[in-house]
Amino acid sequence: MCGILGNLNRSKFIEDKDISNFFKFGECLKCRGPDNFNYFVDNNKKNYMAHYRLSILDLSTNANQPIFSEDKRYVMSFNGEIYNFKYLATKIKKFNDQIINSDTRVLIEYISTYGIEKAINDINGMFAISLLDQKTNYLYLARDHFGKKPIYYSYKDQNFFFSSTLKPIMLNQNIKKKIDQKSLNNFFKYGFCPDNNSIFENIHKLPANSILSLNLNNWVMDITNVKSLPKEDFNSEKFSIKKLENIIYHSVENRMITDVPICLLLSSGVDSSLVSYFASRIDNKIQTFTVGFKDKFYDESENSKKIANYFGLKNDTIFFNEKDLINTINNIPDAFDEPFADSSQLPSMLIFQKISQHAKVAITGDGGDEIFYGYNRYQWFLIWKKFFKNNILANNTTKKILNYLVEKSEKNILGQKIYHHFNITTNKTQKFLNIFFNKSNIYQEFLKLSFSENFLKKNIVSQNQDLNNVEDLRNFDIKNYLVDDILTKVDRSSMYYSVEARSPLLDKNIYLYLKNINPNKHINLFNKKILLKKILNDKLPKKINSKYKQGFSVPIDKILLKYFEKDVIDSCNEIKKDERLNFLNISKLEEIIYRFFSNKDYKLSYQVWSFYVFFKWFNKYKKYINS
Repeated sequence: MCGILGNLNRSKFIEDKDISNFFKFGECLKCRGPDNFNYFVDNNKKNYMAHYRLSILDLSTNANQPIFSEDKRYVMSFNGEIYNFKYLATKIKKFNDQIINSDTRVLIEYISTYGIEKAINDINGMFAISLLDQKTNYLYLARDHFGKKPIYYSYKDQNFFFSSTLKPIMLNQNIKKKIDQKSLNNFFKYGFCPDNNSIFENIHKLPANSILSLNLNNWVMDITNVKSLPKEDFNSEKFSIKKLENIIYHSVENRMITDVPICLLLSSGVDSSLVSYFASRIDNKIQTFTVGFKDKFYDESENSKKIANYFGLKNDTIFFNEKDLINTINNIPDAFDEPFADSSQLPSMLIFQKISQHAKVAITGDGGDEIFYGYNRYQWFLIWKKFFKNNILANNTTKKILNYLVEKSEKNILGQKIYHHFNITTNKTQKFLNIFFNKSNIYQEFLKLSFSENFLKKNIVSQNQDLNNVEDLRNFDIKNYLVDDILTKVDRSSMYYSVEARSPLLDKNIYLYLKNINPNKHINLFNKKILLKKILNDKLPKKINSKYKQGFSVPIDKILLKYFEKDVIDSCNEIKKDERLNFLNISKLEEIIYRFFSNKDYKLSYQVWSFYVFFKWFNKYKKYINS
């Protein structure tokens, strides 16, 4: 796990001061790689790349980067882990003991042998790769199948700059940074900047499962999706729970290969419980950590401890209170680089801060909700499709059924929203999407400009331009919500404290095995994550695993009301003075802030939190932002 950085220029020779500035830009990557720093400058002194290493596998200097292939054709700076590197090593003619001990050396030699496209297709891991082909004069950037590891880039005026995070590009005064109003609009809607855009114009995120190629001879850039791996020839009749269990087991096993201390994050949910079971069968001495809260509504520690004890694992519960969460808020702009409003970032940062004192690697249960259909919205979609989409809701019996489901929903407010929206006969698809993905229903009033592009409609529906299948919803989550919210939260929170987070359920082999499985094996009107639960039910007594998972939810409304009224108001007053934000509807922001704090309108807590996150981000980085 590391931080990577590079700059390529068509005409300008690199001077000593350029190198000095380059190092200055990269200083902020030290938390991603505190163990070693090195850099490369090509013979023409026009291209350079750097690497900040967090040593996980092969702790020797043999795995330091940037690294050259044996024939010196390729130079690579790589962030991540290759879990099937031992298998890939057997396919390399130059195979030797030195290679097999390092996933970095296996990767560079595998690329040297088979080329970048086949290599990326064959890799099972998490990665962001920068690769310079000195023979053809091409630069390649590549990102893993799910987008676990980030990479940003800026390309303008024959100058190409890339980095693991946004901050080094932001600090470069030679690159213009103007706030992208479309991205800010989406941030207020969803809590993150989606669709491969950053908060700035002309600074982008490389899409997951893709390769960027830059021809340095003519400076033509191209981005292509990696071809899908050949799928195993099977149908639903051939599906085997036992085989799925075996794939998950090997995924956990591969992620426990390390030369440094390792631990496991355990909640009371299905995902981390199942991962814990397999981990306990591989190494029963692995330490588990659980987030605990004094507020019992948010606390899962009691059940998590029962799960750990049943599997024979040691469990430590790290309790947090409101003060801990408050003290972490100031670190958000530094850790995330751009506005990010998923409040579960707070306990995520706290847990990784604590476990950094014990381990360098943490195994998590992330990805289970997306891969195995775990979100409530998937069930609501099935209800919507069955009863509402074609206007079947016409009799009292159906309404009584829906009312029952609303009453039993763990989010009653959400259920009421759904009930009312489903009675509207026009624009049903869009209304359904807005219920679940637009965190703010009044977002459009925050900005003076309006945008015609509908991100949800563009990314979530099938080619027939309608929402017909639950797979559409789930694939949208994998492509967007998983990448830009969940994995962003985990990557930034963990790497801020120099901890590598590994997610066994986000294994390419698991995803490919399940790709052709009918969704009804995963989910129905009354149950979800059916396949995972079938596996876990054989491992854990029902009285222990039946508890509903809270996740990393925090009482952000109470925290804001109790501690941050003055700071929010002062921050809003401060940005009013800045002409670079004249596209914001400040009077509307002030109105919402007043309603929240004066009237204690809890429904506005997300909006106020997103404002506050944006205010703090802007105030920290405003000196780098152009008009």
